[in-house]
Amino acid sequence: MNRTILRTLFFCFIVFWPFFSPYGLWGAEPKVRIHSPEDGSKIVQDKNTILVTGKIITLGDRRPNVDIFFILDVSGSAGRYAGVDFGDSINLPTPPGSALPGRAQIKIFGGSYGLGRPPMRDLKNSILAAEVIAARRLLSQLNSQTTRAGLITFGENAQLVQPLTHDFEKVKDVLDEIFTEGPHGGTHMVGGVRLAIKELAGLGQSKGRTDAIKVQFLLTDGFPNLPIGGGKRATAQDTNLAINAARISGKAGIKIHVFALGKEALSYPRAAVGIARESGGIFTPVVRPADILAVLENVSAVGVNYVEVFNKTMGEKATHLRLAADGFFSSALPVVEGLNRIQVLARSSSGAFGRDSISIHYHQGDQNSLELDVFLEKEKSLKLEVERLGKSREEILEEINRNREENPVQFQGPPPASETTPR
Repeated sequence: MNRTILRTLFFCFIVFWPFFSPYGLWGAEPKVRIHSPEDGSKIVQDKNTILVTGKIITLGDRRPNVDIFFILDVSGSAGRYAGVDFGDSINLPTPPGSALPGRAQIKIFGGSYGLGRPPMRDLKNSILAAEVIAARRLLSQLNSQTTRAGLITFGENAQLVQPLTHDFEKVKDVLDEIFTEGPHGGTHMVGGVRLAIKELAGLGQSKGRTDAIKVQFLLTDGFPNLPIGGGKRATAQDTNLAINAARISGKAGIKIHVFALGKEALSYPRAAVGIARESGGIFTPVVRPADILAVLENVSAVGVNYVEVFNKTMGEKATHLRLAADGFFSSALPVVEGLNRIQVLARSSSGAFGRDSISIHYHQGDQNSLELDVFLEKEKSLKLEVERLGKSREEILEEINRNREENPVQFQGPPPASETTPR
């Protein structure tokens, strides 16, 4: 079978798969399921706060799984300042080239390649660092039992660096390797989008799943300048190629959520806006790249944008609540002695509501609430990461919404006459 026939079959599969799949349409009403505690259970512990966890989906019980590909821009411009000094608390490795000249290598799935670039300074405060930290932060919130994650980078070329896996520690290790390798080359955005479609469709190194919601989280600090522009200038052709690939992704039921990081990306965001729009995803403009730490987790892979955990007996909400991109939620909810009626209310992106309710009996005792303590400690750590940005999460989200509303005209502008990308 020649390559032309294979490409045709692949295209037909991508275009028509959603229509033959029994899971091709988004449900109007979110389905809420409280996993813990169980309805009617008796809880005896030292704290008068309990951990309430569960999952929310919008496609019905037949789509319980989620496959997420992180598509990270590692082009030369990703070495620029992210707007914040992250400090040593981020625990990123020290790139070999940051102290002495030499060749760094990153292991790519199925091989490796070397680099011979001049040493870079302050890479730990770079846009690339912000991308890696944000991806690592989101991974810590996902549920590895039903969610898989993978990694693709695009610079001079698009590279599959980690096929879809349930092993998030492996993904985090590869993120460290991406950071160690450092930024380089042009911006082959269309290559990244196409490769992610292939992997999510089960036509590459990742095993396909028909019972999974499939999404791309694409982070970029620039605009396409490959393959037509040679990596040195943006072209309308490169932009159109990327948008056309996103259109195919959308027809395959794969949304692409695009995060444009920094002034360069927002100077010509036609590709970023078009990729999100044509695939059915969300475009998020992030003026200060470091703010992606507070933003990436705000976009849901399952179409849920709000959840509330409420103790109807006390009339109080959860003191801490975390809704992950794959629809899993965890919360710390105050309780009183005796019967407590608990309700979880969720809202989908379309505005539809869903709910689930349980009743539990709580009694004060000496038993430690270990899972609750772990959750609260994790929440404290995540909060500290955002506080180091110097702005609250609410302030950052308000700025993003303001940029969406105030700058619609700039999204239609022409590409810059020339753009030299650091290499």
